[in-house]
Amino acid sequence: MDAAVKAKDRKDRAPRIAFVTIGQAPRPDIVPEILAMLDAKPEFDEFGALDGLDREEIAANPAGPRDRSLYTRLADASHVVVRASFIEERLQQLILRLDRRGYDLIALISTGVFRPITTLTPLVHGQRALDAWIAALVLGDCQIGVIYPLAQQMRTHPAHGMLIQNARVAAATGEAGRIEEAATRLKEADFVLMHSVGYTEAMARQVSAKTGKPVVTARRIIAGLMRLHLGTSGEAQAPRAGAATGTELVDRLPSPAQQLTRRERDVLSQVLDGHSNKTIGRALGISHRTVEIHRSRAMAKFGTGSTMELVRWSMLGLGG
Repeated sequence: MDAAVKAKDRKDRAPRIAFVTIGQAPRPDIVPEILAMLDAKPEFDEFGALDGLDREEIAANPAGPRDRSLYTRLADASHVVVRASFIEERLQQLILRLDRRGYDLIALISTGVFRPITTLTPLVHGQRALDAWIAALVLGDCQIGVIYPLAQQMRTHPAHGMLIQNARVAAATGEAGRIEEAATRLKEADFVLMHSVGYTEAMARQVSAKTGKPVVTARRIIAGLMRLHLGTSGEAQAPRAGAATGTELVDRLPSPAQQLTRRERDVLSQVLDGHSNKTIGRALGISHRTVEIHRSRAMAKFGTGSTMELVRWSMLGLGG
């Protein structure tokens, strides 16, 4: 089958995604929320690096005091802390098997995995997606408040600005107290990154209410890159901060050189909400070509061609 036929086959059917976690599948606490952020309605399967192992086998691979550790969920909804190297080795083998099974996209819906993984199938690598998003968004003296599931991860993960205390209980049980306790340390940050896919959009809203700052979740960042790979967006877009709507982000932008028209504002708010041109067109009852025109004009009025730059300005409250 040549490349043109393969491309037509992909266009005529729903995309197939393999969701991969560092723990055990399925992950009903994560996958449905990520799927709701996609424009496409894919077929999907779920896999875990610890699938097929019992508690004794997992417990035989604890993290020592000098080891990197990963905090993850098992199929029975309990949580464990495991040595990162053990999980990464099993993860490498799992993704190698999945690479031969005809998926359109493999999505590693976990953070904290730093080992590079090479595939023929397009791969969304959760940690690398976060690193790229932060690198593109943050310039100069910007400080990020980072919430990690484990205190140890604050010491072993690359530091981006302001690191904060352990929020493990919130990640494990959803108890609000520890999230708010962590959020009180973040009021001097410019915005907050919730570093684990275990953190929900509801938690992001809670942190935003406590800090008064924009908050973005790992889930949003991963979903934004998945939209790009699935071909539903004309360009790479930064996923929006979960606790702020596109309209709110537009309100935070500096004044443009010329006032936006109502339609340009409507389009731009949906762009900053992370939607593709086709999705915006359907929502506003106009063609995606018309969306492109309004989008280009709005961007020109701000003197930028970069959606990421607009997101950065809106989240940090800065001009160009």
